[in-house]
Amino acid sequence: MAEDKPINWAYPFPGKGTEVDPLQYLTHMAKAKGGYYPTGENGLWHGGVHFDQGTAGAFDQSSVRCIADGEVIAYRIDESYPLSEFVDEVPRINRAAFSTGFVLVKHSLHPPLPANAAGASSSEQTPPVLTLYSLYMHLQDWAGYRAKPHLPRPVFWGGDTYVVDTQGDDLIVRSQPSRSGAEVTRLANGTQVRIGIRDGEYCKLVAVPSGTTNPALVAGEDGELPGYLASKYLKAQKEPEATDQVVMLEQGIPIKAGELIGHPGIYQNHNSAAQSLVHLEVFSCDDVPGFIGRSRAWASRLPDSQKTLLKVHKGASKLIAHRDDIKSDNPPKLSDSGSQIGVDLIIPQALLDGLPAANKIQVKTPVESSSTPSTTYWWRLDGLFADENGNPIDGWLAEQDLITTRHSPWEWLDFQWIEDTGTPLEMLAYTLNAKGLLDTDEQHNYRAQISRADGGPIITLAGLYEIVDDDKDGVLTGNEMRTALKKPWQAQVLAQLITRYESEWFWNKAKWDELDLLLAGGLGQKNAVWEEEKKRIEKLSWWESLAGSHGVSEDGRGWYIHPVGLIEKLRDRTHLLVSREALAAIMASASEEIIEKYLIPINRALSTFEINTPLRIAHFLAQVGHETGELKFSEELSSGTQYEGRSSLGNSQLGDGPRFKGRGLIQITGRANYSACETYLKTLPEYAALDITSSTENAEQLAENPELAALASGFYWARLKPKLNAVADADDLFWVSVYVNGWQVQENPFFPDRPREPNNMRHRSLMLRRAKSALGIML
Repeated sequence: MAEDKPINWAYPFPGKGTEVDPLQYLTHMAKAKGGYYPTGENGLWHGGVHFDQGTAGAFDQSSVRCIADGEVIAYRIDESYPLSEFVDEVPRINRAAFSTGFVLVKHSLHPPLPANAAGASSSEQTPPVLTLYSLYMHLQDWAGYRAKPHLPRPVFWGGDTYVVDTQGDDLIVRSQPSRSGAEVTRLANGTQVRIGIRDGEYCKLVAVPSGTTNPALVAGEDGELPGYLASKYLKAQKEPEATDQVVMLEQGIPIKAGELIGHPGIYQNHNSAAQSLVHLEVFSCDDVPGFIGRSRAWASRLPDSQKTLLKVHKGASKLIAHRDDIKSDNPPKLSDSGSQIGVDLIIPQALLDGLPAANKIQVKTPVESSSTPSTTYWWRLDGLFADENGNPIDGWLAEQDLITTRHSPWEWLDFQWIEDTGTPLEMLAYTLNAKGLLDTDEQHNYRAQISRADGGPIITLAGLYEIVDDDKDGVLTGNEMRTALKKPWQAQVLAQLITRYESEWFWNKAKWDELDLLLAGGLGQKNAVWEEEKKRIEKLSWWESLAGSHGVSEDGRGWYIHPVGLIEKLRDRTHLLVSREALAAIMASASEEIIEKYLIPINRALSTFEINTPLRIAHFLAQVGHETGELKFSEELSSGTQYEGRSSLGNSQLGDGPRFKGRGLIQITGRANYSACETYLKTLPEYAALDITSSTENAEQLAENPELAALASGFYWARLKPKLNAVADADDLFWVSVYVNGWQVQENPFFPDRPREPNNMRHRSLMLRRAKSALGIML
């Protein structure tokens, strides 16, 4: 029987600043330079979406994250980016780099079990299951990792290489596995080493593949290098099993939503500059329409609490424009004048939950002969709707029975699907003809192909494109796609289309050669750019290496689903970055009351400050657990009277020490840090009037208010100490602890140039192990 809970979901790139709501994330895709879903400007299918220079302003694209729990089944990494040689008209050779690196993750998708499943028959306890794959294409080459030895590496790589990571100092190689061992030599920061057996806090040095030693190391008579290294100053350097070839993993390696996949690579077309680019797509080789039918039937058994989608129907509701006098004690009324909504839109509950408090109003009305009043929910929604003429409208929406409707994501509401049985030649000929790019002879020669395309999926797409295709030529240009994607109601329509066709990553020479004549130059000459492009298509292909394995189809065909649209629907509003159960397991000695008190505040801090991967969460909570006695002393903790007059903390006035003493789950200390924290938190709508600096009483909010205590700690982690997320990505407890707690001031006799390490590393290590276990991270 399937597990009770569906898999977790995460976005491939977090939004910059506060968390991006689901529909906003979808409309941000309009900023991409190209690579839209479901077709390209050439009319051919495009099964994924691009994150490139255009989207970099909206998303943190420094690294690529897995979108859902699953297992890595294959990857490829270029030794260095291959080059295509395109000949310009001058003529001049333009060498264009393109990454063929990818990671393929396999997922098992199924709806949750209904509450009464325990007493049901075996068939009723088994939900429908769909095997999905997420593909992350055009990733960084191996040369890029070698050039940046401190760059975090995917855990699914192998290898036994480590890098010396002392943040600047040399690392002493000792004759024995202890601090009392004599100094043999020193290794510079960044030196690569291979190690052998571990002995307590030390490990045996086996080899030094790169870097410097002073003095030089000489192997003994047994051929082995002498010396031992302190393990805590070594960072694992995972290495790919091979380069320039597909590595298929017979046993998939588990990976969780939000964990590191890799880093964006370089891609350059023949007529554009090189740019950082990631192509993300989701596909299935199963019977997707059949699964959706079974899923819809299953959804009818799920409780109303799991109906996390609100559908607003065209022509049924109105928006009431906001007025200054609209407040919780003076809500809008259904009788107020407003603008009729002229579009359909499905709103995830996550978007509604994320609205500022001032944009949510509940109106309770007494019900005759009932002690329970009825509740009307009002939401102030801006930038989501249009009237019947397509003009954007903003205002207050009331959730009303029979007017707005609630749905489960597992209903796959308003999804459509089409299956293509045609060829690229037919679609390209149709597109070129629609754009007026075929002469009379070409129109005659390709009339059969144009006719077949016009009678195939294009007809289905025509209705879909009706509100998108400005010039009504049956083809979407890049500008039309960008315009459509900026409008939530149109972006959502495109994101609810599922298509089936032969993958662009399945090399089929005959299919592409068929385009030669249509793309030929004058006098029937071969198109040199197209000939080079075909070489690139072949090199990018990988499907044949997996065909027939891990459920990947042998014929290269799959059903394609918009990846961001899928996340938008299935990223449950009740999904927490850390669940109640996990938080309770980490803070094992905290009461249920304390866990309940801090669960939502901690999750908000995690989302707000992009502490949103398993490793980041584990390290953050380990430090919180240590600093607060597992949340038990979160309000009683105080430190800082000894900081009176510390100019480095901005304490310049009498009484600053006790007023700005350490508060929060990870303590903010000092006038300057309080002021910076206040300035940042004021950017959050509900804290626009926050004051934690004018008096000791106001400063106490950081201890007394759980949400402020958590947000202040997130601010400390991600803004005051901006390296903490990166150090957590590297799974380096020692340096996380240094950044959180600082060095002790006493000198260390074994490292004369270095102060002592942070206090109580043993307890911090215990908390981290507990956090990793609770979050499912392999120890």
